[in-house]
Amino acid sequence: MKKLLVLVISLHLILNAMSLFNEDPVIANINYKASDSNNEFMMKMYNKLILDKKNDNIFFSPFSISSALAMTFAGSDGNTEVQMANALEFSSNTDIFHKDFSTVTNRINEIGKKGKVQLSIANSLWMQKGYTFLDEFTKIGKEYYNAEIENLNFAESDKSRKIINQWVEDKTNNKIKDLIPKGILDALTRLVLTNAVYFKGEWKEQFKKTRTQEKTFHTFKGKDVPAKMMYNKARYGYYENDKFQFLEMPYKGDDVSMFVFLPKDKKGLPDIEKIMDMELINTSIKEIVKKDVKVYFPKFKLGLSYELSKLMKNLGMNDAFSKKADFSKMTGNKELYISAIIHKTFIEVDEKGTEAAAATAVVMRMKSAMPTECPEFIADHPFFYFIRENSTGTILFTGRMNDPNSKK
Repeated sequence: MKKLLVLVISLHLILNAMSLFNEDPVIANINYKASDSNNEFMMKMYNKLILDKKNDNIFFSPFSISSALAMTFAGSDGNTEVQMANALEFSSNTDIFHKDFSTVTNRINEIGKKGKVQLSIANSLWMQKGYTFLDEFTKIGKEYYNAEIENLNFAESDKSRKIINQWVEDKTNNKIKDLIPKGILDALTRLVLTNAVYFKGEWKEQFKKTRTQEKTFHTFKGKDVPAKMMYNKARYGYYENDKFQFLEMPYKGDDVSMFVFLPKDKKGLPDIEKIMDMELINTSIKEIVKKDVKVYFPKFKLGLSYELSKLMKNLGMNDAFSKKADFSKMTGNKELYISAIIHKTFIEVDEKGTEAAAATAVVMRMKSAMPTECPEFIADHPFFYFIRENSTGTILFTGRMNDPNSKK
């Protein structure tokens, strides 16, 4: 049985001593819930990635990134806090926000405890020995994010790196290895925040291996490549209009599903991406009807890695990476800043299910109408997809498939 393993390993923040200034924050989007914030951030990040990765596969975990940065957000103040809230679609930096994030996280963990799928979220704060963090900051980490708190001597950089990387491997069933590469941690590192999301599940309607055949997949570049195309006819959630088909493929237990936007034009994904937003996603989900569908879907396996500092700056989160950084709610002073955000992912899809993993490291240093006939859903050209926890509506993973043969 093929496993849907999705993991998220979060933000290693390495902070470097620097001076900052105070500003009274005016935080926007005060009515956002944690899942809404996560999903809106997902679309913002996806739209930035497609500008840089025009012909590439994309796969990332918005919830991993949001979780790690939410813990970081708790320690922010002034203009840094404002910029983080706007970039990440967070509401005000209060107990209400962090409690809401905790509610979503706990609900997702409860799904895993039901036993139909494996789904868990883990957080950890790795703090420099002898360096003082404010009690209120560590309290938020413990109370709302269930964060494990460990002290390390980052001057012993290789030893610290191995300890954190082993934690990540353990929480992601060994799918994310060496999250923190050599050269990232050093004697000026003060804090590493990590988040791991793990998901493993089987399709509710499994594909039979005997029906899998090699077919042609049409990529962005106009190149036709061979792909192992799975086939199944079963009752799925389905909606279509004149531009795309929309399919829901649930995993056992119906708590988690993969959703797929498939353009009707084989070269039409860029046009769909231009209009893609959470309103379109939510409207399409509401239009879904259960019906028999003939589904052709490619098997694929890939692993990707991103450094997100530039992307987050492009979203307006500039001060956190500069001398202006204000994380004084962490320490009582302004000597910490984010030096890197690393995100690694893995996904494999086959006849029995999906296995996926994602890791984020933020490193901080001192300074339509339904047809009556049975439709065919032939995913033999680029498509957009996401994996969603259905009770909260939280999107855990998001991707674009351009070439099922590419491993990256």
